[in-house]
Formats: sequence, C-alpha cells, structure tokens
Amino acid sequence: MKILWTTNLIPSNLVAEIGVKADVLGGWVEAMAKELKKFDDVHLAIVCKCENGESFEVTVDDVKYYSLAYTPSTEYNVIESHLEEIVADFKPDLIHIEGTEFLHAKAAINVGKKLSIPTVASMQGILNGQYNYQCGQLQIDDMILSGKVTEICAGMLLHLRKTRWFKKRLSHERDVICGAKYVLGRTTWDRAHTYSLNPEAKYFSCNRVLRQPFYEFNWDINKIEPHSIYVGNSYYALKGFHFVVQALPQLIKEYPDIKVYVAGHKPFSDGDKRSFIKKGYGAYLKRLIDDLKVGEHIVFTGPLSASEVAERLAKTHVYVLCSAVENSPNTLGEAMLIGTPCVASYVGGVPDMAEDGKEALFYRNDDSSLLAWNIKKIFDSNELALKLSDNSQSRAKETHNPQKNAEQLLAVYKEILNN
Repeated sequence: MKILWTTNLIPSNLVAEIGVKADVLGGWVEAMAKELKKFDDVHLAIVCKCENGESFEVTVDDVKYYSLAYTPSTEYNVIESHLEEIVADFKPDLIHIEGTEFLHAKAAINVGKKLSIPTVASMQGILNGQYNYQCGQLQIDDMILSGKVTEICAGMLLHLRKTRWFKKRLSHERDVICGAKYVLGRTTWDRAHTYSLNPEAKYFSCNRVLRQPFYEFNWDINKIEPHSIYVGNSYYALKGFHFVVQALPQLIKEYPDIKVYVAGHKPFSDGDKRSFIKKGYGAYLKRLIDDLKVGEHIVFTGPLSASEVAERLAKTHVYVLCSAVENSPNTLGEAMLIGTPCVASYVGGVPDMAEDGKEALFYRNDDSSLLAWNIKKIFDSNELALKLSDNSQSRAKETHNPQKNAEQLLAVYKEILNN
C-alpha cells in the first residue's frame, strides 16, 4: 500500500538532511509516520509545503519526501501541475491531505479525481469554524471607540487581519472539504463542521499520535514549581492569552510567587518579523500587561523543543488552555499525557478530550474570574491536583496510544481502498 501525504510543514527530521530551520509545529506527522513504518505493507511519501522555495526529493528513514514550493503569487495551475508530477513519480494508491486551508490541498483533491486516486482529507483546525473567534472575543467596537491610541490601532488591525487576511483562506478550505469523498477527524466539533459543508462525505475518526517525549515524562507533585502555570501560545488573539492576563491580578493577591510560562516568542518583541497587520494583538497584549502591572509574573520561553515542553509541563502546577476555539489541541493532549493538572476552556472539540471535574476543570473561555477560581482550586488542593493528574493521564494514554491509532488509520486506508 503506497500512501502519499500532503502537509503544510517541513517535518523536523528533515532539517539535518536539507539544511533548513525546523518548525516546532506538526509533530504528529512525524509521530504517526514512525508508527506507520512498522507495517511492512505500507510505503509512505510526504509532500511538504515550502514557502521558502526549497527544492528537494530525498528519502529519510524509509520515507520519501518531496518539496512543493510556492508563494502567495504562484498560480494555482502551477501548483496542481507540480503535484501531478509528484503523484506520477510515486504512484500512490491513496492520497492523504493533512490540513485543508492551503492551495496544495485543493490541488491534491483535484489531482486525485483526475487520476482516479482515492483521497482523504484530514481535519486539523477548521478555519470556517474559527472565523468568528479570530479576534479572541475582544470587544473590537469598544477598543476602536476607547479613545486610547493603542487600543484603537490594535482593534483596527485585529479586524483587518480577520477580514482581509484570514477570510480569503476560507474558500480554499471549503473547496477541499466540499470536494472530498472521505474526511478524517477526531471530535464532535469537526464532525459537525465538515457535515455542514459536505454531508455526503464519509467521515472516519482517528486520534493522533503525539511526539515521543510526552510519553516519557510524568508529573510528580513533589517536584513541581508551586503556583506555576503553563500556556502553549500567546501569539494570536484566538488563543485567548489576554484572559489569563486578566485573571492574574486576582491570583497574585493570594499567590505573590505565581509565574506564567508562555511557550514561543514574546508577541510584542522589537524583533518581531510578522507583517504589520498581524501585530495588533501584540500591541494590545503589551498594553494590558503594563496596565495590570503583571509583567514580572509572565515568562515568555521562546520556541521550545518537544523535550523542553515536556520537561516544563512535568514541573508545572497547572496547564491552562485558554483558546476561544480549538478542535483537538495537541498541547492539551500533551499536558494530559504527562499528567499535568489541566484547566481548559469549554470550546470546540475540547469537551471530547476530557470530562469536567474528572480529567480537567472547564470554564467559559472569556470568563477570567472563573479561570482564576479553577486555578486556585488546584493550587489549594493537592488531592484535587492528584485526581486530575491520574485521571487525565489514564485517558490520554488511551486517546493517544501510538499502536492503536496507527492501526486505526491503516484500517481507514484499507476501507477506503476496498470501496
């Protein structure tokens, strides 16, 4: 069985081979590929989207990798033609699309139809379901009318990013989902949104394999940094870090030693190379942190490797997922797999990952007071922390079982091919 994946990233295990910078995202691609290679009848190739123009065709660890280099100005027919050449070279039995919002995903659907190769589209986030949450439920009208220059500019940039930059990507995703005969997902939320766009598609469910370090670390209440919090992303308003910032003054009164560790670059650093339209949230966040005087309690870690994230989670008192919407966030799965007590916003597909009060504490994502209260409950009760840790780890080990999930994905491939 020859399977061709299309992905939005260059997997990190290619870095040494082709000499490009690793991306800390998309680790499930490498993790699942590693599991699939254990089946003798599976031959895997991966097509990587390369915005930097890198050109390569290389085999690493028995997986063949192709580059698909294009920029926003590249014409669609060029992308489709290049992908058709790759398909002709590898001759796959099935095409598996990871991520639906880019033009190469649309090209994969069309090439599959043209050459009568069955194609399955795998849901990551669903942009059409995320659109209304792109501003992180900030009150943009209040910001623009506030009379404060920072808030006015931030509000306008957030609105522009949503309507001018993000919105145009929605049609690509709709084309892919509407054109797919087979869809692969993991949650009730992605099932509902794919059904609303394409009720005729056959839906399959398969959970992800996470990166190896998260199976190796274990949370130990005797080795944690008390009153520490870990947040996986603060770069975009949708990720909701501003609500964590708003919860901090309430927590600092009772826990003056509290620290919030935030993975990734500081979203308002002087060296931020993002386009101007993407910087509005960073400016707002800086102003909010300064106004609430909580900066000394926040640590931006910079990009972390999988091992570094796992190590940080293992010694963190509470993990917080504060997003306005998510499908099945890997960061929550990683924290649960290690056993870090979790507080999570009740959004999107997150309720399919844990049970409130048993494996995590849920809160409405824009309610910073309830967020602070749930964090306090864990800080104040070792008994609760240990219960959440044990239960979440047990569930995550089942949800993210590498062998079981690889076998399930292989079963999906076989059913599609048998059709």
